[in-house]
Order: sequence, then C-alpha cells, then structure tokens
Amino acid sequence: MILRKILFFLLISFVGQAQLLKDAWARKTIKSGLDAMYSFDFNESNATFNQLKTKYPNHPSSYLLLAMQMEWQYFPLQDHPNQKNSYKSLLEKSYNLASNAYEKNEEDLEAAFFCSASLGFLAAQEADSQNFMKAVSYAKNAYGFLKIGIDKVELQPEFLYATGIYHYYRIAYPELHPIIKPFMWFFKDGNKRLGLSQLEKAGSETVFVQNEAQFYLPYILNKYEGTPAAGLGISANLIKDHPNNLIYILQRAELLTLTKNFEAAEDFCEKLLQSKNKYFQGCYYTLEGMKYEAQKDYTKAEAFYLKSTFFPFEERFTKDIRGLSYLGLARIHLKKNQKSIAKKYVHLAENFVEYKNSLEELERLKK
Repeated sequence: MILRKILFFLLISFVGQAQLLKDAWARKTIKSGLDAMYSFDFNESNATFNQLKTKYPNHPSSYLLLAMQMEWQYFPLQDHPNQKNSYKSLLEKSYNLASNAYEKNEEDLEAAFFCSASLGFLAAQEADSQNFMKAVSYAKNAYGFLKIGIDKVELQPEFLYATGIYHYYRIAYPELHPIIKPFMWFFKDGNKRLGLSQLEKAGSETVFVQNEAQFYLPYILNKYEGTPAAGLGISANLIKDHPNNLIYILQRAELLTLTKNFEAAEDFCEKLLQSKNKYFQGCYYTLEGMKYEAQKDYTKAEAFYLKSTFFPFEERFTKDIRGLSYLGLARIHLKKNQKSIAKKYVHLAENFVEYKNSLEELERLKK
C-alpha cells in the first residue's frame, strides 16, 4: 500500500532530470496523456501513450504509463483477469528495459526510477492477490531504487509528493496495522508532520505531481487525521479540473457527507449512482443512508444502509465506506433498543473500518 501510493506518481518526479524526459516532446506528451487519464478519457490517454511507445519503443516509460492507465480504467483490476495479466506484462516489460539500462550505468536516475516503479506496482498487485511473499520480495527490491529519489527532495521539488507520502505512511501505516511492524526495520524512518507539510507544498508548488498531492492530502486528513473538513477546499480544486474522474467524485461526495454538507454532496452522489460501477453505486447508498440518518429518517437510512451491503467493496477506496454502513446500522438498532442486532453490526464494522473517526465511533458503540 505504501509503495503503491509513493510510486504512482514518482514517474513524473523525474521529469526535467532524465534522458528521455529532457525531450520537450516527451514531456508534453506525458503531461497530455496524464491529463486525459485523470479526466477518464482513456481513448485519448491510450493513443497518447502509444505515440510515446512508437517513438521510444525500447524505453520503459510508455509501458509503465499504459499499465497505470489500465489500473484506473479497469477499477478494480482484480475483477478483470485479462487486463490484470496485461497489466503485469507491461510492468515486467518496463522493469526489464529499465534494469538493463541501470546495469550499464548505476548513476542513471531515470533507470533507477523505472526499476522502482515497475517493481513497486508488481508488489502492490501481488499484495492485492494475497501473494504476500512475492509482494515483500518485490517491495524490498523496489525500495533500494526508491530511496535514491527520496533522498534528493532538496534538488527537485517534484520529489515532494513521493517524499511526503513516504514520511507519513512510514509511521501511520504500521500504527494502523501493527502486524507489519516487525518488517518495517528495513525501511528508513518517517515523520508524519513533515509528510503532511511536504504534501501541502506539493499541492501548490509542483507541476506534474500536483493532482496526486491534492488527492492524497484530503484522503490522509480524513482517514488518518480525522479532519475531513480540512480537505474540502483542496478537493474542490481537483474536481473542478477533472469533473469526470469517478475516484475524485467519490472523494468529494464522501467529504461533503462526512461534514454534513448534504445538499452540496447531492450531485456528486448522483454521479456515483449513474456510474454503472457497482463499487461506486454501493458507496452512493451508504452516503445517502448517512444523510437520512442525520435527518432522523431512520427507516430510509436503514433501507439505504442495508442496500449498500449487497454491493461489492474493494480495499483502497470503498472498504471504509462499507464500514460506515455497518456503524450506521448499529446506531439505528441501538436507538430501537435492539442491542443484540446492534452488536452484530458492530462486529461486522470491525472488519471494515480504518478511519480514525470510525474507529473512535466503533469503540463508543462497543460500550
């Protein structure tokens, strides 16, 4: 999880320093393709990344970019086995090309990046598939390349995003998942406050990683800091630039609902329902349930919460939202003095919630 977030946009952190990316055409092409990808215009981004592949067939960049697009386009990738296999093949191709270049020149920052990124995405994919030994092996190999970029943040502002994510998650993730603490000795120590500061700077002072910083800072403020209101202004800018990005729409709908801005959340919630994506539709029913519960229409709230549980969830963006449904159902049944039913939902919520505020609510409901 840590490596996925850090590596997702380390790619463009090397723009301006690397060999291929000193090519003005390549820089413009990558930026154009990423803008299209963020806007969920996958036909455009695919065509753009393939232009890069045609001009530089032996460079790892196009293969990594096409893999990144595939992960956004076929969300979640676990539900699309053919695309998942293609995704892994693209990453393996990227790594092989990058490692060949690195073997020829260990001072090649560009090659080091593409090695770390390709391995990092492969590690994340193996983790998603519950192949943890393979994931750890990939992650250790990736980290050796990754820290080269992290150590150079003072030389390149675009490194602020990756470094900020690393510093924050290096502390926060083991706190939330103590089971992995024995394995963390391998990784350089972090600093949550420094990480937040670097992410804030990345959201305003960078060019290529600005979007990712503006997405993950509100995500962190909500999930780990318990301050969803602090991310509202940031997410407003992001959704303005990319109004069709369903992940951004989900974040906006969630932040507005959590801060009880139900009227403002309405249009974003409707887009989730209309998306025809069962993961986003499930989130719609949870968020609508929260609205009706706040309005004390407990019959409607319960119906919406229950309906949400018939939809699937995935680990990164919708699992916690499913937990919000179970917490809501527990509260409603406590109001009915149906303690045994409420206890059942509290137990279910334990398997889903990781948000700071949700964990605190869970402890209150246990009493």
